[in-house]
Amino acid sequence: MAEEERPALRYPVQVAKLPKDGRPISFSAGRNVCDAVAAQLGILAIEQLSAELVARPYRKDGARVKGRIQARVSQESVVTFEPVEQVIDEPFEAAYVREAARPRRSDQDEGEIVIDPEADDPPETFTGDTIDLGERIVETVALALDLYPRRKGESFDRLTTDEAEDERPASAFDVLVELPVEKRREGE
Repeated sequence: MAEEERPALRYPVQVAKLPKDGRPISFSAGRNVCDAVAAQLGILAIEQLSAELVARPYRKDGARVKGRIQARVSQESVVTFEPVEQVIDEPFEAAYVREAARPRRSDQDEGEIVIDPEADDPPETFTGDTIDLGERIVETVALALDLYPRRKGESFDRLTTDEAEDERPASAFDVLVELPVEKRREGE
């Protein structure tokens, strides 16, 4: 049986004790957490990772969390492989409902499934009295990462090779052109 990977960031919040007007959450990751998240995301480093959130009750016994995630990350340039810094400042929103409270699809409902890409994400489920915001925070940072990081002014230059200078592609028959005329007639 494979061992389950431990999340790089855990941030538990007790749902049962959330006040109606919400609980502010200020989070700033330490060096060990930043290093673990950077390793999980496959980037060079995370210099700073923080969140300013508000958790409010949602439905009967769930939670809705809104706020902003800020991070300063370092990735490898796709051009020069040198470190490139990126500042991330992303909105964060997540809803959580208890496992039993999530609406289940009826077996008799065989109609067409309609998915609205503009609709809110469905709530995540949890068991017990706490939710863990860690994975969603890491997910928000991952989705904000530049897929092709590079420094300002860096670009891919056209690669030049010996073949690139010769306009026509190399052919296996080019060797025949080099043979003397007498040798070519012998083969006929």
